[in-house]
Amino acid sequence: MGISAQEKHIEDGFFENECMLIYDYYTLDILEVNRACQTKYGFSKKEFLSKKITDLGEKYREPVSGLNGDALKSDNLQLPAVWKHYRKDGSSFYVQYTFHQLKRDGKYVQLCVLHDISDKFPEVEQNLHQLPRIDTLRERLPLATIEWSRSGNIRDWSPKAESLFEWNYEQVMGKSLFETGIIQPDIRDFVESKIHELILNYNNYFTFDSKTVLENGQTIYSTWHNSANYDQSGKLLSIYSLIEDITERKNAEDKLKESEQRFRVLSEASTVGVYLLQDGKLKYVNPMFCEISGYTKNELFQSIDPVELIHKNDVGKLKSLRERFHNSEIDSFEVDARALSKNESEIFVKIYGSKIMLDDRIAIMGVVIDQTKQMDAQKKLKYSIQSYKDLFNSIGDAIYIHNSDGEFIEANRTAQEIFGYDRDEIIGKDPMLLAAPGKVNKERTFGFIEKALEGEMQRFEWWGKRKNGEIFPNEVTLNPGKYFGKDVVIAMARDISQQHEQQKELKHSEELFRQLFQNAPVGIAMLDNHNEVQMVNKSFEEIFEYKIDDIRGLNIDDLIAPDEELDVARKLSNSSETFEVMGSRKTKSGKIVDVLIYGVPVKVDGKTISIYGLYVDITDQKNAEGKLKSSLKEKEVLLAEIHHRVKNNLAVITGLLDLQSHSTENLDVQEALKDSQMRINTMALIHEKLYQNETLSNINFAKYIEDLVDVIDKTHRTDSYPIQIQLDLEPVEFTITQAIPCGLLLNEIFTNAYKHAFGKSFIGEAKLNASLSMDKEQNIKLEISDNGIGLPGEFENLGETSLGLTLIKTLNRQLNAEMSVNPADGTAYTFSFKLEK
Repeated sequence: MGISAQEKHIEDGFFENECMLIYDYYTLDILEVNRACQTKYGFSKKEFLSKKITDLGEKYREPVSGLNGDALKSDNLQLPAVWKHYRKDGSSFYVQYTFHQLKRDGKYVQLCVLHDISDKFPEVEQNLHQLPRIDTLRERLPLATIEWSRSGNIRDWSPKAESLFEWNYEQVMGKSLFETGIIQPDIRDFVESKIHELILNYNNYFTFDSKTVLENGQTIYSTWHNSANYDQSGKLLSIYSLIEDITERKNAEDKLKESEQRFRVLSEASTVGVYLLQDGKLKYVNPMFCEISGYTKNELFQSIDPVELIHKNDVGKLKSLRERFHNSEIDSFEVDARALSKNESEIFVKIYGSKIMLDDRIAIMGVVIDQTKQMDAQKKLKYSIQSYKDLFNSIGDAIYIHNSDGEFIEANRTAQEIFGYDRDEIIGKDPMLLAAPGKVNKERTFGFIEKALEGEMQRFEWWGKRKNGEIFPNEVTLNPGKYFGKDVVIAMARDISQQHEQQKELKHSEELFRQLFQNAPVGIAMLDNHNEVQMVNKSFEEIFEYKIDDIRGLNIDDLIAPDEELDVARKLSNSSETFEVMGSRKTKSGKIVDVLIYGVPVKVDGKTISIYGLYVDITDQKNAEGKLKSSLKEKEVLLAEIHHRVKNNLAVITGLLDLQSHSTENLDVQEALKDSQMRINTMALIHEKLYQNETLSNINFAKYIEDLVDVIDKTHRTDSYPIQIQLDLEPVEFTITQAIPCGLLLNEIFTNAYKHAFGKSFIGEAKLNASLSMDKEQNIKLEISDNGIGLPGEFENLGETSLGLTLIKTLNRQLNAEMSVNPADGTAYTFSFKLEK
């Protein structure tokens, strides 16, 4: 059958229009109230929750017995009492209650519907027994209802029961709650015992929780609120049940238990202290809390008042917070305080706390964070900021910080000194304050700033004007950055007036180098790292009959090496070390020329960037050598002349390299050229000693070491950090094949010591020692040591990135020597090898 429009209106609007509330079964405290109730009475929800249900009014009439007025055993057949309730404005109205007992959070509560019967009240005293049975509206409550017999068979099944259990009315009517599984079998005995109590004792109410597995496999949990229906003789007719779906709550409880366990695990492993405080005592602390305080859990729980953990100067504010907390003025707090550990050391902590309810009483749950290290870090940060400011102001270049509008927001002391303005005169202005009129384009300048803000580094020359009107050139670099969280441009400006003058001098030097290179008496070819010709001088063109335009980009070995020497020439060209050989090369016309060849690689960061090939035409010398074989004296003169010429040629090369170093601003290239000069000078010194020696074949290596060390010391010595040199040398005669690698070894080790052994971290008196000795079996022992800071890592690994150490290893192999390196108390090298005869 369908329902009437009036019934549908009641069903659709019942929960919105009827006044409903929930109150505690025992204390009568109102726990929840709907909006209709708030509107009806005029009280806010907060005001309702501060009242008991009896505070709303007084009982006007007791319940009236139905039918003929005989008292019956069941209150279900009595008409509800009439109450007179009062609105907030003082006006009154009459109500009757419909209520049903439920469980909420483990407590008994009453769900109460308050029905306004003021329109029927004039008839109440005369026809009170004719008032409608309001409690029949229970069917419209948001709970499933089931009526069942004392044996458990279903007698009524509401639509909400169909929705909850997914069985329709026809499927379940007359069937057993137990056999269908609607009530789980394992509580059947309990339910039947409760029904037995109803029969014996005429109890009206009992409740139980049940689990039901639906046909789709889903499990739902429910609480059954059961009321007994008796006839006039007291016989139990049926049980009427309101079923509350607690699936979500049950799942939530399970999750809560899991969450509690997870909380305990996390708390125990937490890096902050966790505590629970109730009634002025600690109820829980985690291990970190104990570690911070220095107390054990037993000490904290049994004998320590939490206030005792706070420094006496901060106890007052903690007590004030606790008082406000318990007066409900605040629900949470955070406070910085000093605390005292068990050993009475002072620690800085941040304490957080939040209000929770534990066993119906207020408690505080929170964390404690040890900020002692953070406070120390803050102090260090202050020092760091001051250090930054000092560094910012000590930099020799002018530094500015521009905001997104291009205005200056900071300038260092150097900027003020260079331009002659005070900081306050610069801040807030734009770059045009410092620009030379007529030499700076404003739009171009701001374009540079805009590009830098977009993340693109800018570098350009810019003409500035000092406050006194002096105009000078600047090299400006713009980089994007952050300043107090905002995008800025960091500008660095360098006065390059001197550089402009140096560029003029550099052009002059370049011209000198060009003329020297072109007019050098030896053939010189500059090659790239693929051994391809980049530039040659006039002597090279005269020796080999080629013009530079004809051979630029060609491989030097393919060009001038004869077929029988091509493989050897290629190996030499690919060598990473400086070399000196005599060989034959062919001219453009095919003529074979005897030449003395020097290869000098130029390296940066361990990579060869170019190679200088020097070719000395020794055809005449070779011819002369053949003619002079019969005369030992003439041979000695010729050898001396060769050594002298080689020494002179090497001197020319070092001069060329020196000029080349002035033509570049790259410090790495300059350093590489300087090292190459020193290596060439080392070989040149050997040739000098040879042509000065009577034998021309051997060299007094002890005297050579003294002269070489003197050259190195003069080249690298600084007045700020002099180095004491101690030499212990036995007079030993070396052949040129051993003298050159030994000399280069000494050069590399001594040079490395001057560069790296006595850095900023070195403290003490710098010393360098060298010793040379030979035993009876002509075994040579060469030792070089320093008392510096030592090598920064494993010697074998350093050789992979250091050209100097790579040369040392290579030269050691050329000597066929045994090498050992001792990094203790500085660095000591020892080379042992057999004297060559």
